[in-house]
Amino acid sequence: MITLDSVLPGVLHCINEGVVILSNDREILCWNPFMEKITGMQASETLGRPLEDVLPQMNNNFFHEAIRNLIHNGTPAFFSAAMHKHLINRERKVNLKMDRVAYHEGPAIFLEFTDVTHQFLRISQLHQYVTQLSRLNDELRRKEAVIKKLAYYDRLTGVANRALFDKYAGRYLNEAKETGRMLGLMFIDVNEFKSINDTYGHNTGDKVMTRVASLLTQSTRKNDIVCRYGGDEFVVLLPGIHDDENDHEIIDGIKRNKHRKIMQDGYEIHLSLSIGISFYPEDGESIDELIERADCLMYQDKHESK
Repeated sequence: MITLDSVLPGVLHCINEGVVILSNDREILCWNPFMEKITGMQASETLGRPLEDVLPQMNNNFFHEAIRNLIHNGTPAFFSAAMHKHLINRERKVNLKMDRVAYHEGPAIFLEFTDVTHQFLRISQLHQYVTQLSRLNDELRRKEAVIKKLAYYDRLTGVANRALFDKYAGRYLNEAKETGRMLGLMFIDVNEFKSINDTYGHNTGDKVMTRVASLLTQSTRKNDIVCRYGGDEFVVLLPGIHDDENDHEIIDGIKRNKHRKIMQDGYEIHLSLSIGISFYPEDGESIDELIERADCLMYQDKHESK
């Protein structure tokens, strides 16, 4: 058991810990200056009074049970600020240690209050910083997504632009060379698109172009790349394609969009596409050669459609 009589009385006045000594009846025998500081109550206001009268927040079953265990069993107790938030008041966060002591040659209850308010404030500030950082990261990711979309996707139609086409074209061509599989490339032109613009207006023409991009996207596979290559031109990359019935069905599905009637802005518009398709390695060893061959076949298809 700790003997406080052997400790210099000045220690209790100098330490940055709140010290309260109670009788077994929970009357306050000692209330040091640090307790005065963190509670705003002078020792003269507290001595001889029951602790629960001075700190009503401690008039609870947890505290009463801890006092009983301490008196009867000598069991120390600890109350953390995290679990018991308002042991002194709502502004202060304190940890409380409770033990038995000999005080003026008699048994007493020793309470040590450690002010951890600043630690909690720092933790709260850290949480705020982490939350702010998370929000900034989310905003950065959103902006990066917007930048990526602007860099790689056509603003009007939402399909790939030439930058993204170039990125995937080289990758898919290398894969075709390494695996020995074919790579298909379709060149597609919207016939008489200028006439659509002149007849129905550029706003309707833009919507028609978006419809074409949507039709092509719906007709292709997940890894295929639909690209708006120019004003009224699209290119479709078909990686890993085979000369079999399933892959012919993919190509035929795209070609089924060659002639169709669509309703746009209250107008019935006849949509006509010219399509040319080339294959690696049959029609070329480079993307430029495949584009040139598909473009030539597209113009041949356009001529035959007239």
